[in-house]
Amino acid sequence: MNLQILRPVTIKARVTENLKARLTAELNAAIQQLDDEMAELESQVKRAQLTAAITPQQQLQLRQLMEQERAARAEKKAQLQAEISRVQALPLGAEIVQGTVQATATVRVGDSLDALMAAEIVVEDGKVIEIRGEL
Repeated sequence: MNLQILRPVTIKARVTENLKARLTAELNAAIQQLDDEMAELESQVKRAQLTAAITPQQQLQLRQLMEQERAARAEKKAQLQAEISRVQALPLGAEIVQGTVQATATVRVGDSLDALMAAEIVVEDGKVIEIRGEL
């Protein structure tokens, strides 16, 4: 008797200069988006402050909200910059986990469940270079 199950398959990427450049570009794009969002938010707040319909208390609340948003974005930006440093420090040829996918597997009496659950796909510059474990 055998049974079909769904199990996770880990996707790993071998570190190359191309991978480092791609990951760095993605992180820099995220930083740029944070900067753009902050500039837009500041512009909206300035426009709101210039309207006569806003009370001094509302202006104070807007400033406090802006400071909270600025601090939150600054923290996220620092995290992204730290991630860029970690990406740049990765040694070429190392493997990093990029995610998981679901795959079906046939389980039979006597199979090693640990081996079935330890499946991995290794990619290098977008191409599968190795399949580990039982697929």
